[in-house]
Amino acid sequence: MNNILFITRYFGEMMGGTMCSKRNYSSLQKIFDKTYEYRIMNKVSHRQIFSRIEQIILGYMGGIDELDKKNIKRIILEKQCSHVFIDSSLLGYLSLYLHQQFPSLIITCFFHNFEYHYIKETYTGIKKILYSQWTLKNENLACKYSNHIIALNQRDAFMIQQQYKRKPDICIPISIPDTYTTELKKSPLKKEKYILFIGSYFPPNVEGILWFIQNVLPHINIKLVIVGKDMDKLHIPSEIKDKIHLYSNVPDLSVFYQNAELMVMPIFSGSGMKVKTAEALMYGKFLIGTKEAFEGYEIDEKIGILCNNANDFIKNINKYSQQNLIYNAPSRTLFIDKYSSDATQELFNSLLK
Repeated sequence: MNNILFITRYFGEMMGGTMCSKRNYSSLQKIFDKTYEYRIMNKVSHRQIFSRIEQIILGYMGGIDELDKKNIKRIILEKQCSHVFIDSSLLGYLSLYLHQQFPSLIITCFFHNFEYHYIKETYTGIKKILYSQWTLKNENLACKYSNHIIALNQRDAFMIQQQYKRKPDICIPISIPDTYTTELKKSPLKKEKYILFIGSYFPPNVEGILWFIQNVLPHINIKLVIVGKDMDKLHIPSEIKDKIHLYSNVPDLSVFYQNAELMVMPIFSGSGMKVKTAEALMYGKFLIGTKEAFEGYEIDEKIGILCNNANDFIKNINKYSQQNLIYNAPSRTLFIDKYSSDATQELFNSLLK
């Protein structure tokens, strides 16, 4: 039987990692006879204490513990799985464990990021020291004991090869289902023009949008809308609040995307690819952003403008916000051709069918 077990960390709804994981699972369903899912969830009560101890002593990452390992082994046996898809490079110890338990099992590991680089860039103090050491071990094991490894883009693939001496078998970029509709929904801001920033309350997003508010927003003549999970935690200086509309934990982003004049993406750190870039392309948005926001995407001047500093953002926002680019056809075409779920399905097929 050609069955696969999909093992994933749960990032939480409205998170980019969750959207990518859902894409991965859906793609596997189109290849295998049966696809089963095991979610590694946050532990509760006393189990959380034991789980943390196990993780610290054994160097596990990604929330996995001994109980998860036993459950995964049981499912593989009961469901007669010939493949497993490990949906995070932080679960490298699991690659080793499954290789030892099932030598003929075909193991595929998906790198959402080059996590070692991301953790060293994001954390400080003792967390940086411990997490980076554990991540280095886990990603190295993922590379050593997985039959296939998948990266999101060439940048991550290069860094993975440099660090772990293992070249990813394939790059499969971020993609999302095409949910675009031509029906234009009513703007929440009536007839006001606005530029849009989408992102959860997450360090690279917070860093980027606060920089934008301080250095760019006072010098442009258009309102800024910020939408994202837990973004109500964002501290906005009182002197600039009248130029900002903030919406937190919104289940449907489509109305905000559809009515925005431009998408602004001041992201300076991170790894992997940004899901919100694919979403913006799906809605036919013209993009103004940094190199990090565009990483892994084939953006040209018909689709977006690369900005390296505050002056670049100010000049281009003031220019393009006057050009009625509420729908930009080349952005939509690029999405269909490269970053829709249908476009990336063939890449999954070429590796796993």
